[in-house]
Amino acid sequence: MPLAQAEDIVRAVCTDKWDGERLSPSLFVGENISVSRLAVIRLADHWDLFRQYVQKPPERWLELIAQINVGRLQNIGRSQNPAVALTVEPKPVDWNPAHAEIPQKITRGLASKILPELTLHQPPPQPSFPTTPLRYK
Repeated sequence: MPLAQAEDIVRAVCTDKWDGERLSPSLFVGENISVSRLAVIRLADHWDLFRQYVQKPPERWLELIAQINVGRLQNIGRSQNPAVALTVEPKPVDWNPAHAEIPQKITRGLASKILPELTLHQPPPQPSFPTTPLRYK
């Protein structure tokens, strides 16, 4: 059963899709686009999850997390000519019970219309630990 329109989904944005200023439309081009559900795993916990399972150092580092509402995504698809009926289907996997997919084929043109609608989240600041000098006896 497809996700409800009220749900928000996120997608990892790694260095292969982000040049530091712009997103590549290829972030959403193709079929079976992997996303994750915020209704199952909160945004703060997605950072560690994506770092562990999506980024592939040293070539591909997690830079941002992109968020969009399912209903908004569907409206963008319907506004295409011809209209594209986008759905988001839950597809939990062992490492991510919040995993879902957009099964329909998304063209570069449609992806270019999705990108400006994304909310981009930057990584949370790393905790700073007070430094204590080590003393050797």
